[in-house]
Amino acid sequence: MNHSLIALVCVASPLIAFVVALVGFRRRHGIAAGIVLTSGVASLVAAAALLLTAHPEAQAFTSRWFVIGDVSIEFGVLLDGRTLIMGAVVALVTLCIQIYSLSYMADDPGRGRFFAFLALFEWSMLSFVFSANLLQTFIFWELIGLSSFLLIGFWYEKPSAVAAAKKAFIMTRIGDVGLFIGLILLFRATGTLDVMEIGRIFEPQGQPSSIPPGQIELIALMLFIGVIGKSAQFPLHTWLPDAMEGPTPVSALLHSATMVAAGIFLVARFHELFLDAPTTMRVMLGIATFTALLAATMAMVAKDMKRVLAYSSISQLGFMLIGLSAGSLFAGYFHLTTHAFFKALLFLCAGAYIHGCGTNDMIAMGRAGVARMRITTIGLVVGGAALAGIPPLAGFFSKEQIIGTLDGSGLFYTIIRIGVYAAAFLTAYYSFRMIFLITRPNADSLAVEDEPAHAQHAGSDHSAGHDPAEPWVMCGPIILLTLGAIGVGFLGGRIAALLGIEHAHAPTLAEMAPAVGIALLGVALAWFEFGRTGARQAGFVASFPPVQTLFEKRWYIDEFYQRVFVRPVVWFAKLCYGTETRALDGAADKLARGVVRAGGETARRHIGRLQLYIGAAVASVAVLVFYLAME
Repeated sequence: MNHSLIALVCVASPLIAFVVALVGFRRRHGIAAGIVLTSGVASLVAAAALLLTAHPEAQAFTSRWFVIGDVSIEFGVLLDGRTLIMGAVVALVTLCIQIYSLSYMADDPGRGRFFAFLALFEWSMLSFVFSANLLQTFIFWELIGLSSFLLIGFWYEKPSAVAAAKKAFIMTRIGDVGLFIGLILLFRATGTLDVMEIGRIFEPQGQPSSIPPGQIELIALMLFIGVIGKSAQFPLHTWLPDAMEGPTPVSALLHSATMVAAGIFLVARFHELFLDAPTTMRVMLGIATFTALLAATMAMVAKDMKRVLAYSSISQLGFMLIGLSAGSLFAGYFHLTTHAFFKALLFLCAGAYIHGCGTNDMIAMGRAGVARMRITTIGLVVGGAALAGIPPLAGFFSKEQIIGTLDGSGLFYTIIRIGVYAAAFLTAYYSFRMIFLITRPNADSLAVEDEPAHAQHAGSDHSAGHDPAEPWVMCGPIILLTLGAIGVGFLGGRIAALLGIEHAHAPTLAEMAPAVGIALLGVALAWFEFGRTGARQAGFVASFPPVQTLFEKRWYIDEFYQRVFVRPVVWFAKLCYGTETRALDGAADKLARGVVRAGGETARRHIGRLQLYIGAAVASVAVLVFYLAME
């Protein structure tokens, strides 16, 4: 089987669909959607064929792009266990979202453009995953950012969406500066841009003798800065919740297998390098643990369902980095794979509820009766339980692997374990808080709606008060992802084998007991506060109003950035603008106007009477001769 041709079909199909749909059929929405959907099917079939038939040993199919000095830059695809798994996950989740969007975006006047952007996003992500060299990796890393900007700001007539798109683009660019520096340093240290060759340099046990340890630490740290931006880790995490202003299918795409997953995949791709940078790994472990806990506190008080899931994504990305930075490629990569399914599922369930009852508010959703959407609600319960780590769902297996990697000793690892357990407890708590608010509504509770049902459907047919509908086009992907959230956890052995890991850690019952107990404790607390009959539905944090406000305001981090960074920059920009327009431009304009006036005065004195000019000249000469004669 010609694996290079199959890989080319997988990667190139979305690009062709993007160009054809955007250029030829942007206003013929049905044709554009059909073209993009066809490309999605082609990519999935090709990715599945590669996963099932390609050898997990690394092999690259490249051709020369250009040459700089002694360095040949190759452009092509790299096939190994890491790319095969991620490629299949990206293609599958993207196709589910494309199918789902047929119904969700059916009434949108720009849906042809929307589907074209989905194809651009898929091409960028697949090309990034299969990249064979660093330059190619960086190009498609940036194209992922561009695609996210276009999709987050898709509703460009909505100011909040435009602001969110700009915020996402700018904040991720901050991280990208660090990534670019890291890639340059990596190239200088290794003398190659080839991903396979770099892997061979760092793969043996111990650090490469040709590269100083401090330089490896610096390279790893710079690469991690890029990951912080793209995968929304503290302190560059604030763009991700605002990105919910885009259409819900976009949120599902960003949070599951693309965009934010790119940073985690980058760490997994160069995991051997990071293992040779122990100090950076400890920094990563500390930031990831803090981020996981920080985002969980925000999710436990939010009422907007999409924002709860956004905070959850930030937290779960932290869990993935915890596994990777604790030294386990399998733990982090396994959670990256399982998370793609249950997080895409939860966002599609959220979209179905929003589409049906016209609000993002979970309290209003529950009181509007969205629990009667049975297929969506089953998906919500399964996805939420998988997110919480309830056995035997997918999230349980991967989260257990992560917790099992934290076997270090000392105060640092003790603090990390406490933080991870606290984040796991809060994850179970806010997951089932979301489930109970939707499935166990109580109109007499203390819960207060921020956005009533059908607020987004004002003036449309949706506001008539009928039961929310479940279009089968939306239900199909939800059912498929529900099955994935149930079954992918049992594929851990196969994923480990593809990653070249012969003996993946299998937690014993004793090792699993604390994590399972903590998760069940979180579920029990959520039931007591939100699920039982007569529950207050306010949460234990409501008893501490300052803490509640702190969490609702996202720890005032956005306000801090506004005062410390945004406002001074805006003030300086206004100062520069005023200096240019009023001082520099004003002075130049005054000089120009003076020259114009002088020219005008001179022109008025030139009245075109030749006799007068000759007489004046003769008189002037006579006066001059007389003056000279007198001397």
